[in-house]
Amino acid sequence: MKRNLSVGAFQKSRLSSGLTLVTEELPQFQSLSIGVWVKAGTRDESLQFAGMSHFLEHMMFKGTKKRSALDIALAIDRVGGEFNAFTTREYTCFHLLLLSKDLELGMEIISDVLKNSTFLTEEIERERNVILQEISMIEDNPEETIHDLFMDQAYGDHPLGTPILGPKKNIERFNRRDVLDFFHHHYQPAKMVLSVTGNITHSQVKKVSEKHLGKLKSHKKSLSFDAHAYPVLKPGIQIHSRNFEQSHLILGFPGVNYLDEDRFAAFLLNVYLGGGMSSVLFQEIREKRGLAYSVYANLSPFLDTGLFSIYVATHPDSVLECIKVSFHEMDKVLKRGITPKYLRMLKDNLIGTILLNSDSVENKMNSIAKNEMFFGTYFSTKSMIDEIEKVKLADISRVAGRILNKEKMIATILGPHRKNQTIKKIHALL
Repeated sequence: MKRNLSVGAFQKSRLSSGLTLVTEELPQFQSLSIGVWVKAGTRDESLQFAGMSHFLEHMMFKGTKKRSALDIALAIDRVGGEFNAFTTREYTCFHLLLLSKDLELGMEIISDVLKNSTFLTEEIERERNVILQEISMIEDNPEETIHDLFMDQAYGDHPLGTPILGPKKNIERFNRRDVLDFFHHHYQPAKMVLSVTGNITHSQVKKVSEKHLGKLKSHKKSLSFDAHAYPVLKPGIQIHSRNFEQSHLILGFPGVNYLDEDRFAAFLLNVYLGGGMSSVLFQEIREKRGLAYSVYANLSPFLDTGLFSIYVATHPDSVLECIKVSFHEMDKVLKRGITPKYLRMLKDNLIGTILLNSDSVENKMNSIAKNEMFFGTYFSTKSMIDEIEKVKLADISRVAGRILNKEKMIATILGPHRKNQTIKKIHALL
C-alpha cells in the first residue's frame, strides 16, 4: 500500500497494483456497494473500435477461468445481491450491491472478473447478437434515437458524438483479438478507481481489496489513439425525417465541464428551465398549453466540455410553437434574471435532491468515485450544499448569458417534417 488520505468517514488509499481505493463508511446501512470504475468510454474509442467499451462491458459477465456466466449470477443471487454495469462516454462502471457481511465475496468475484475473464469466441458471438438487438431496440425508440442524433450533430467526428453502443457494422465484425486488445490497453490499474461505501471500515476494505486486487497486472498497451483531443461543438439545425406520430425536438447549447467554476449555477439554471414539474418549460409547454407530455432540460458535463439541452416530444404541428415558447423563456431569464424568492426555491430543490441521493449506498459509491476521477479529491454533502448556497442572482444571469447563446444553438428534430421548410421557419424565430 502507498499513501492514505482520510477525511471523516471518507478515506483513500493506493493499492500495491496502483489501483486507487476510495471508501466512505456509512454505519446506518446494512448494505454495501462496490464499484470498479474504468476510465474508458466512448471518447476512448477510435472509429475502428467505436462501441467496444460497451461490448467489453457485456463480455465481463460471460465467464472466467473458474466461473461460467451462470456461476457468477448464482454466486450473487444466493446472497440476495445485485451485479450490474454501465458504460458512458467517459467511463465504464461495474457495481455490486450486497450485505456488508458479503464484502469478501463481492471483492473475490469482481477480482475474478477483472483478472480471469476468458472472452471465449462462442460467448462473443452470442453477445454480439444481444447487442445488435439492443441497438435495434434503441432505433425503435425515438427518444433514445434523437439523443444519439443530437450528440452526433454536436460533436461531429469526435468520439464523444458516437453512440455508446456503436455502429452495427462494428459490432458485426468485432472479434476476440479486438476485445483483448481493448481490454489490455484500457483495463490498467492506474486507470481504475475502486469505490466502496456501506457499513464497513476503510481498513476492512483495504485488507480485502489488497488481497484480491493488490497484484492486478498492468498489460502492455497496444492501441494508439488520442482520446482527449478537445471536442468542438458544431451549431446548426438538422431535420431527420421519420414517419412518426410525434416529433422529437432537442435544442442544445454549450454547457459546462465537470471542473467549471460555474457548474453549480448551471445546475440551478437547469432546474429553473426544465428540471421538474414546477420548471418554467414544463409549466408553459405542458401545463398551460398542453403541447407535450414529455418536456425537460438536461445538463451534461464532461471532462473538458459540456452540453445543455431542452427536449420536447410533441405533435408535428406544435414543434415551432414549442421552440417559440422555449426561446421566450430563455429570453426572459436573459433579460430579467430571476427573483430572490425563485433562487431560494431552486436551491432548496437542488439541495433536496443531493440529500435524497446521499441516503443510498449506491449513490454515495457513485459520488465518491466520480469525485476521484474528475476532481482527484472528496466533496462532502455539506461542501456541495455550501457551494450551492454561494450562488447569487448575478451568477444565474451571467451563466444564462454564457450558455443560452442562440448563435451557438444545436437543434435536432426527428419526425415527419420537410427539411428546408422547417429550417427556414426555425431561423425566422431566432
